[in-house]
Amino acid sequence: MKQKHRKLAPFLATLLVMGVVTAGPAKAISDRRIEDARYACITFMNGENEENGNKGSDRAELARFWLIGFLTGAYDADSVLEFSDDKSVAEHAIIARVKDYCEENIDNSIHAAAVGSVSQPEPLPATTAIGLDPRAYSCASYSDGLNSRGNAKSLSEAAEFWAFAFVQGTVSVRHHPRLVISVANKRKIVRALKQSCARNPTRTLLDQTSEIAMRVRPLPE
Repeated sequence: MKQKHRKLAPFLATLLVMGVVTAGPAKAISDRRIEDARYACITFMNGENEENGNKGSDRAELARFWLIGFLTGAYDADSVLEFSDDKSVAEHAIIARVKDYCEENIDNSIHAAAVGSVSQPEPLPATTAIGLDPRAYSCASYSDGLNSRGNAKSLSEAAEFWAFAFVQGTVSVRHHPRLVISVANKRKIVRALKQSCARNPTRTLLDQTSEIAMRVRPLPE
């Protein structure tokens, strides 16, 4: 019999990213409910059961992308990060575990489900469903894509969404599992990514985001 978890209430935090110069607001792919731990398991499960192209289905797909980014950051912080080139099998294993959690805890958030997956690491898909491989996607590609159109622009925006999820995963391991970096602070992570990638164009998204995540310091409320 599966153990039922009590509802976990996340707590939000502002943050300090060391070495980042203040600038204007960031524009990126975003979903405040997913990124602020307000996207419930039951909503995710319902979206997974909808037909492709429906709003709920599209949102569940974005939640999958967030989950992969979050777990990449969490596993990296725990030094257990591995990738699999068989992306469909790897993603299926991760999502199956999240669904198992959500079936037993429908009122908890997708963030709680992600935290619950950290203790039993599995290889993550090397390439996401939208074609982003953080091990190969370079800072130069990210920076160039910001001023481009079409797929290049979309990948840059996806990289920002992924990077924020990565930082949230890292913080959950290094500081507290229920600590959620509010989406209101996303612009600080994006700003750090833009500035550091401009200085280090040959670095990969994975390496650069990992370095940024290690500089994040949640501030007491």
